[in-house]
Amino acid sequence: MRFLLIISLLLLSLHASFAQEVENGADTEQQTPEPAEQERLVSPVGAMVRSAIFPGWGQFYSRGYFRGSLTVLGIGGSVVGALLAQNSFENRYNAYATYASLAPNDEAGVLERYEYANQRYKLRTFFMYTGIGIWVYSLIDSYVNANFYNATTLIQSIEKDAQDIEKLGIEVGATPSRLYLGIVKTF
Repeated sequence: MRFLLIISLLLLSLHASFAQEVENGADTEQQTPEPAEQERLVSPVGAMVRSAIFPGWGQFYSRGYFRGSLTVLGIGGSVVGALLAQNSFENRYNAYATYASLAPNDEAGVLERYEYANQRYKLRTFFMYTGIGIWVYSLIDSYVNANFYNATTLIQSIEKDAQDIEKLGIEVGATPSRLYLGIVKTF
């Protein structure tokens, strides 16, 4: 009787040690996924901070290359437009100030030069506000684009896992009353 008890204890301990080795082996495989298979997710806050530093950078970071390019072009165009309008405003304002000091009695000429300078001032202000608007849009868009990128990446990962499960011939399903797992073989 002792002999059977010792043999059964040895078998149970042997089984427990193998089970522990299998569990440890499975954990290490799950902790180190292959970098080629797993896509890197992006941080939405990181994308927004990047866009705050340099407009368009957040879109490039979250793989929105077309939107990032449009943002860079929009900001660049706004800056160039504002600088050109500022230069034109300074020239027209100096012409207005010179004419107003030389011919103060010609109200129509002074007002005409003032209006022309004022139009350039309004144009410069328009370009500045447009650039600020594009920058704010870049902040919001980079955050949203990063979330969309992460969701799309996770969906693609789930679809790939589902395809791998289908290749194994395993069927997983759920109904309101039960969850089932089965093996499907077609002949």
